[in-house]
Amino acid sequence: MNKYFRNTAALTLIGCMGSDVWAIGGSFIGNEVPSARSAGQGYVGIAGQNNDPTAVYANPGAMTNLKGSQITVGTHWENIHGSFQDDLGNQTKERVVNVAIPNISMTQSFMEGKLSAGLSSQSPYGLETNWDGNSPMRYVATNSRLHMVDITPAVAYKVHPMLSIGAGADYMNLFTAQLDKHFNNDFVNLALSQQGLGTPTTGSPDGVASLRGTGASWGYHAGFVFQPTEQHSFGVTYHSKVNVRVNGSETLSGITGTVPQFIFGGPNYTTSAYTDLVLPSNVQIGYAFKPTDQWHFEVDTAWYHWSEAQDINVRFPAATASQQALLGNMGGTTNITPLTLRDAWSMATGVNYKASDHWQFRGGFWYEPWAAPESAFSPAFADLTRYGLSSGFGYAISENLTLDAAYSAVFFHNRTIHNSVGTTASGIPAGGVPGIAPDPNPNGTYSDFANLVALNLTYKFTALR
Repeated sequence: MNKYFRNTAALTLIGCMGSDVWAIGGSFIGNEVPSARSAGQGYVGIAGQNNDPTAVYANPGAMTNLKGSQITVGTHWENIHGSFQDDLGNQTKERVVNVAIPNISMTQSFMEGKLSAGLSSQSPYGLETNWDGNSPMRYVATNSRLHMVDITPAVAYKVHPMLSIGAGADYMNLFTAQLDKHFNNDFVNLALSQQGLGTPTTGSPDGVASLRGTGASWGYHAGFVFQPTEQHSFGVTYHSKVNVRVNGSETLSGITGTVPQFIFGGPNYTTSAYTDLVLPSNVQIGYAFKPTDQWHFEVDTAWYHWSEAQDINVRFPAATASQQALLGNMGGTTNITPLTLRDAWSMATGVNYKASDHWQFRGGFWYEPWAAPESAFSPAFADLTRYGLSSGFGYAISENLTLDAAYSAVFFHNRTIHNSVGTTASGIPAGGVPGIAPDPNPNGTYSDFANLVALNLTYKFTALR
């Protein structure tokens, strides 16, 4: 691997890790957007026939198809429009989210193509939702973010002319975990007065609770590509479960009332907090058919073991017993919040047409179902079934340099939710105070739409002939 290749890769990887904008979640927190070439074909690529360096992540067994030194650098721009309509017909729009998700992958072949090594930076999980501080969701979620990056080195070996296998490590770095929401000071003071502590208040402004943290952990993935003929290819990839311990803090600001301020030491309070985030194991299977040198068809399916994430359990080790008792009412939780996620199958299909030595044209369709049941649905995640229609092209600028671009229209299936998320353990709405303040329980219909635009530049240091 030459010096220029190493230096370019290092600088680009540092730039990706320093970025502060990442994925928005869908299909719970899943958001695999590896490259523009894959995006144009409906995000297929498990069968290993894309000739794309992002095989390092998608299926490391396919790296033996990539000759010489190759690097691809790109980004996905995601533009998301969410909204909510309550049971009375009142509509609330989520603040439009625009995020850019960089990616970089590089590969190097050895031993006349029998052995390959690679390194990739992807963001397969993440989310960002933003509900206004006056919305019905404010006592459950306002600003929610999971920004993470997967740094994955991998190796592959061609054990037979028809079979290649590969494996890689996954370093999952969660550099931003954030859950902000409001709490109703009148509700907190009423709850205390019912225990003989203090007196009820009315008309107090909301306080703000902010839970933030970071974490990192390791996992692995492995895959193979079996190509019995030039026309047919099969691929399988397995990604392991990754358990990320998230360490951070819970901050309450704007606390009112004599008793609450006495318990928390004033209007503002910060304490340490931690929880666990489970990234599920999954199996992805692909089949590609190439009837001629011009046409490439592929269909992929994937199974995600979402039920491995049983609950969200935020713990406050430094809080006193009195503080712990109130944290549940003021934006945290002293109890386990069940997720009861379901395992889910997704699918994708796509086509690539090589019109000439310079031009390729692509199209695809993909489907990802919801994973969070109605009982556990939260506006922080806004987990809706989604369908994507993709189109794209590739243009060979030179023998070594290629530009790939793609656009996807993402249609989210509307989902009507009636659950108890946002209530206390006794079933009382944490945002409303009977007889004092209305209940802004976020029950109603959620909808969404997204535009995805992807661009990648791929450079082959050794031309393929």
